[in-house]
Amino acid sequence: MWSAPLTLLMALALGTAQADLSELEGTVGHGTQEGGTSSLWDLEGDHGHAPDRGTSSLWDLEGDAGHDSAAREPRDDGIDCTGQGPCVEASTELALRVLPRPFSHVYADREASESGIVEANVAAFRPLYVFAREGVNLDRGGDPEGWYQVGPGRDAPLGWMQARDVFEWRQALLVSYTHPGDPIEGRSPVLMFQDLASLESLVDDMDMAGRARSLYTDIRQGEVPESVVSMEPERFVDITRQFYMLPILDWEQTRIRGDDARLLQLAAAVPRARGADTLDNPDYASQSRVGRGEAGAGLGDLQVDLVFVIDTTRSMQPFIDMTRDAVARMTREFTDESSARFRFGLVTFRDCTDTIPGLEYVTRNHTPELVEGEALVDLLAHSARATEVGSLDYAEEVFAGVDTALRSAWREDALRFMILVGDASSHPKGHPQNVTGKDEVDLRRELDDAQVHLLAIHLQDPRAEADHPIAHAQFSRLSRVRGDAGKSAIEEVDAFEQDQYLALVEQVTDDINGLLQRAVAGQAPADGQAVADTTAAPGSGAELDSVSALWQAALVEYIGREATPPKDIVAWSLDRDLVNPADRSLDVRVLVTREQLSTLSQSLDRVVQALMRAEVTQAQFFEALQGVAGQTMKQPDEIGQGAQLADTGLLPAFIQSLPYRSDILSLTDDMFASMTTQQRAELEWSLLAKLEQYRAINEQVDVWFQLNDTDDDRDRVYPLHLDYLP
Repeated sequence: MWSAPLTLLMALALGTAQADLSELEGTVGHGTQEGGTSSLWDLEGDHGHAPDRGTSSLWDLEGDAGHDSAAREPRDDGIDCTGQGPCVEASTELALRVLPRPFSHVYADREASESGIVEANVAAFRPLYVFAREGVNLDRGGDPEGWYQVGPGRDAPLGWMQARDVFEWRQALLVSYTHPGDPIEGRSPVLMFQDLASLESLVDDMDMAGRARSLYTDIRQGEVPESVVSMEPERFVDITRQFYMLPILDWEQTRIRGDDARLLQLAAAVPRARGADTLDNPDYASQSRVGRGEAGAGLGDLQVDLVFVIDTTRSMQPFIDMTRDAVARMTREFTDESSARFRFGLVTFRDCTDTIPGLEYVTRNHTPELVEGEALVDLLAHSARATEVGSLDYAEEVFAGVDTALRSAWREDALRFMILVGDASSHPKGHPQNVTGKDEVDLRRELDDAQVHLLAIHLQDPRAEADHPIAHAQFSRLSRVRGDAGKSAIEEVDAFEQDQYLALVEQVTDDINGLLQRAVAGQAPADGQAVADTTAAPGSGAELDSVSALWQAALVEYIGREATPPKDIVAWSLDRDLVNPADRSLDVRVLVTREQLSTLSQSLDRVVQALMRAEVTQAQFFEALQGVAGQTMKQPDEIGQGAQLADTGLLPAFIQSLPYRSDILSLTDDMFASMTTQQRAELEWSLLAKLEQYRAINEQVDVWFQLNDTDDDRDRVYPLHLDYLP
């Protein structure tokens, strides 16, 4: 088991270092191996975190003789290689894979001879399936023994690799670069140091920020410090668009200004790409230094998709009309060229029709395909009419409107913006009138993954002052500027000051149009310099700060498509910004296959059915679950009082090995019986929201990646946030 990264990643995911692996992995404790399971504590150690282990480490492999590397007998580590296909880890039911080291070979047999090489210099850190293990002993630290029979796919092995040439990789966990923010105030790129001592020296310095700034200055001037191997490109590389791998090999924990931080030893790989991307490589160094505001290939093809999400309940008709007028004004200013660059969408929302049938709809997408400006004006004039029917309460189905708009037919290479207009909060998750089961947190994750940037306009009715803080919190989270967790693109207007709204929506549309024209016009400066100032910094020009901030975040993503992440290196990095450690630079993800996501969806669907059945029949939860799941559960008749859902075998085994806490896994009959009706509804809606998110991910063709060219469609992977797990 990858115990060291699991402890680390739990801390990363939860924001705390107090992770209990005895809960997560079934081990007796952090410093023991009484369960008989092998771990990265054995393979790699933790450099003094738990000296009572007496295990050797990857530190030994890198030349530190301070650890006990005495050989011990190989132990049973729960790997089953008796089947027809790849070896399987019994506790997770996942196929065992390894990550090759750089400059390693695959041999025809278990003999490291030049004449026996089947494939020389295999791709570094690209996962290979294991079909057999012979004499493997990972307890020798810097000198592991044995051989792995490996292959790029599940069907057949290619040959044998020495244990010293690979790392076992069991949980499919990795980290990804966070959105770096705008070019002026955003975070610094991740630096990759050649050894732990170099990184520790920087982190322990009283003037860490000052030393880090000097390093960045040197690198940008082409003077690479000896301690730095490589760095994240200045431009943003989004893992959901340009897939790369950063598995963790080892780690150290520290505290910076009172907060926990982690020093990570990372491997870097890019499928179907080869070559070490160090800063000594002129090609990589050159492209990595290009600023995140500089479009090397120009912005001549830049396009914008703009989807309006508008409340059409009874009070909203004047604002619908003013939005129409603002869009009409915008389109009148279009040239033929700018008209072709814009496409518009319109989604309207009301409230739950189960409660108030006269509302006609909860949400309506008026633009299954995005349209030109004049068509949107017509839709706003004739299709998006406010209802005459009143709602049961003040809140509306804002979340449903945003959820529907997320499924718009966005163009692949366009900047994506959503303008939300409403005068009320949304029904929270678990409310009977919340039809999606989602809230602002769920939708914010989906907005980020879809690279959609939301501007919220909150129309504040003085008569509903009690609702204002609720709506403000929801709208602020939905409109958070990507790359700047402290800033939201929200504008608040007195609902009785309609002239203020008209001026605001006109400025928003004018700003977006003006920013696009400036960006396109700056694609080929007369002096031949790179495009470094295609937009104004927030607050420095005539644009609204909210619009400028969203534009910057979207443009950083767009320009980042030209960047290339580093590959084929091993280095040490900090998970925080070296200049401003309050900013997180790396996020935790788990690679899931289509097959795993499908299995997880089917299992959760059965759990939801059981929750519904138990609520209707007043049965115990596990009794209802047995009726729904039948033979898919592990010995259903033997599951009694006190058992947890994790014990049933219904959910995929790999879920239980991952570093996150899950209320659903620990659910028992007693817990279910003690829940209020509201709590049961919230649990049910939460699971339904997860199922909807899995469905949406599965339907996106371009977000599933092949690790190897021979992978079947079922083996394509998606880098799933831990937050998406149930």
